[in-house]
Order: sequence, then structure tokens, then C-alpha cells
Amino acid sequence: LLSPLGLHYSAFIPVLQSQGTDEQIAKWVKPAQQLAIMGCYAQTELGHGSNVQGLRTLATLDTNTDEFIIHSPDLTAAKWWVGGLGIAATHCVLQAQLIIDGKSYGPHIFIVPVRSPVDRKSVKGVTVGDIGPKALGGFQTVDNGFALFDHVRIPRENMLMRFAQVTRDGQYIRPVHDKLSYGSMVKLRVGMVADASVKIGKAVTIAIRYTTVRRQFHDTAKKDGSKKDSLEQQVIHYSSVKHRLFPLVAMTYALVFAGQSVGADFEKMTAQLLNQDASMLPDMHISTCALKVWSTRRATEGQEECRKALGGHGYSHFSGVGQLFATFVPSNTYEGDNFVLCQQVGRALLKQLPVIAKGNKIKSSSNASYLNLLISDTPHAPYNFKHAYQDILDPKVQEHLFGLRAARLVQDLAQQLQSGRPWSDVNMECWNICFAHAEYNLIKQFNERVAMVSTKSSSLAEPLTQLANLTHLDLLILNWTALWDLMMVEHTNDFGKQCKKIL
Repeated sequence: LLSPLGLHYSAFIPVLQSQGTDEQIAKWVKPAQQLAIMGCYAQTELGHGSNVQGLRTLATLDTNTDEFIIHSPDLTAAKWWVGGLGIAATHCVLQAQLIIDGKSYGPHIFIVPVRSPVDRKSVKGVTVGDIGPKALGGFQTVDNGFALFDHVRIPRENMLMRFAQVTRDGQYIRPVHDKLSYGSMVKLRVGMVADASVKIGKAVTIAIRYTTVRRQFHDTAKKDGSKKDSLEQQVIHYSSVKHRLFPLVAMTYALVFAGQSVGADFEKMTAQLLNQDASMLPDMHISTCALKVWSTRRATEGQEECRKALGGHGYSHFSGVGQLFATFVPSNTYEGDNFVLCQQVGRALLKQLPVIAKGNKIKSSSNASYLNLLISDTPHAPYNFKHAYQDILDPKVQEHLFGLRAARLVQDLAQQLQSGRPWSDVNMECWNICFAHAEYNLIKQFNERVAMVSTKSSSLAEPLTQLANLTHLDLLILNWTALWDLMMVEHTNDFGKQCKKIL
């Protein structure tokens, strides 16, 4: 993403390919791939970001000329923060309210020229430019820009019409699924999970290499009673450093596998969408929202932990970690503010509960299949470990424990809403549900990858198993309060000691 062409490749071209008709793809994709035109994805506005339905840019159909009129009714409708729009882009795929005969049909996507590919001058009626430097010195190589449109006319065929369509006489043809246009955002969030694994992986690599080379203090209390070494002790050997950095190594692998898994699911969903099959879309929307939130939050926190592990040198620009943080921290906000996305996850999971209430099961292929545990669950009954030490390291037990936690949180939220608590008051409950959903799937996907590798390479299976267990144990300890509140384990204190002992 850190170039003026980042969104050209990660958003502009993929949106054309996924939302355009075959004719539109033939017309626009090849010039984009050859850089005859350069594009960006213009959704966020100065006045609206998370509330996509509230976007104010208008696309009004003129049936007399067979054109759409793109217009910004006021300053708050200015497209804002759009990567590549500041200098590089000649075109954008733009989200605007579709207006036909005075009626709004909600946000749709349009191909809108903003600059001439020949002389780079702005198109008549378009005011476009760069929004200036960003916080912490991040994204310096990305030309985040703005654009205002003053009755800019584009052909009707510039509306991407693979799903929703507008005919020559102004008839609106609805898509088979109202959320089909979400596919473009799903694509971006899939990429963000993979990107999070790279960004935290770089930071923890720097931190572990540094703390391995860095020495500080002599070991004055050697267990074997021998004299202290002439060299000071490697910083990596201090338990406080191990407990901070080693789980981040495991988390990196967890995010790599999660990114690959959700990426494969996205490719499968894309193939189905081309055949008007949107059955995977709701599940993909939940998963990518939850994983986007979890990965960006945890990776950002992990980068800061890596910086602190470098001591004073971590604050130097030359450590490299500070710049990683500066460029990654806005991921908590872009492509959906994390706290807003959590509400979408919570709301979507609540919609699954009526299926469970009727005694029916959710498909085992669903990433929310853990809700099936509610069918046989006794509320507030603790999970009974037969042999805590062995059970904690059993993949089935791990998945059951995290699945039961997530399921009970969803059920608890439903009960609170039924008792009259307003939706606006349960944001933090949605936050907890979002994290629980993400962590269940992280554990499940990591264990599945270990099982697959075990059939092919025992030498790789052992270290991956250790990393999977480290991820599991670290998450158990991080969520200790939640497990206690849900009364999910017997003899909680003893169980906690067992986890820490293994860790």
C-alpha cells in the first residue's frame, strides 16, 4: 500500500474485475494493467467514513443524454483520504448515491475520470489535490487526496453493473443479494490480515535479533554454582523479554495461516459471485471484519511492544520499528473503523441465533459453527477438564473452549437486548464478541494447518505445534478475566497456574 499505485493494484483493478460486467472488464482492466490509466478507490468523504449509507456524493441519472451527473452537494461530500488521488490517479471507482427520478437507491460504484492521462490536468468540474502530511510521519510515499465534483457527466455505462443495473430508459434492476457490493471491501480486508502478519513479523524479527545480540548485566546467580560468565547476559534470556516477544512470533504465524485461509475462501466466494451465488458472502463479511479488527489491533500493540523491547534504541528512526508502527497504525481506522466493524460482527452473529433456538444446526463449514455448542450447553456450567495439563494442549479442547466462550458471549448479548438494553449501549459487548470470534477462528485455522503439515513433514510439525500451543496459551491468559466471568473452567486458579507453567 505504501506507494501512489498501491490502491491501483489492491482496490481499483480488483473492484473493476469483481463488480464490472464482462464488457466493462474488457474496456477498463487492460488499460489499468498497462498503466495507461491509474486508479484509486474513492469511498470515504470528509463528513462520512464508517457510515457508507450516509455518503453525500450524488450520481443522478439524466435519461435525456444517457449519462450520470456526479456532484458533491457541499464540502462534507468531498472525497477524502483516498490513496493515490492526490497526484497519481487519472480515474477512480467512486461510491455515490444513485439517484433516478428523484429517488435514491443507495451507494453504487461508478468509474469517474479525475485527470487527463495525457497532460495530467484535472477534468472539467473536478477539484482534486493532496490532503497533506500524515501523523507520525507515516505514509509519506502515499499521495492521499481529496476530490470535489461539480456536475461532472459520465456515460451511463460507467456504473459498474455486474450485479445492480440501470437500463437505458432508467429502470433499476436490483442485485440478487443486497450486499453483493460488499465484495470490494471484503477483498481489501482479506489483504489487511495478510499485511498484518508481515508488519508484526518484521517488527518481532528486528526485536529478537537485537535482543539476541544485545547484552546487559552479568548473571550473578547461576544455578550450577559456577562463576559468572565474563560476558554479560543476552537480553533475550530474560523471562520478561521472552514473555513479550515469543508470543508475537506465534501470533505472526497465526496471522499468516489466517490470511491464507481467508484468502482461499475469498477466491472461492469470488468464483461463486460471478455466477450470482452469494451464499458465502455473509460468513465472509463476518470473518474478514473480525480478523481485520483483531489483526490490526494486536499487530499494532505488538509493534509497540517490540519497540519497547529494543530499549532506548527502539525510539531511533534507524531501528525500523517506529516507521513500521507509523505506517501500520492507521489500519485500525481505514477500511472500517475497528469499533464500528465490531458492531457489524455482533449484529451478524445475533442473526444466527434463531436457527439455534429452533434446535437446528449452523453449517459446519461456517466460521460461526461454534454457536452449535449452545444447543447442548448448560448456561454457566464450567468446562470440566479431565487432565488439565494434557487437555490444554489438545486441539479439540482448545477449539471447544474458545468456541464456547464466543457462543456464550453472543447468547449473553442477545439476552441483554431482549431485556431492553439499547443497541447503542452494547458497543463493548460487540467488541468482546468480535475478538472471541476472531480468536476461535485463529486457533482453529492454526490447528488445521498443523494437522495438514503433520501428514507431510514431522520436522515442521513439531515447531508449528509449539507455536500453535503458544498462541493458545497466550490467548487464554490474555482472556483470563473473561473466562472467569463466564465461569467456563473449574478450579480457575489451578488452571491458570497450569497454563503459566506450560507457557
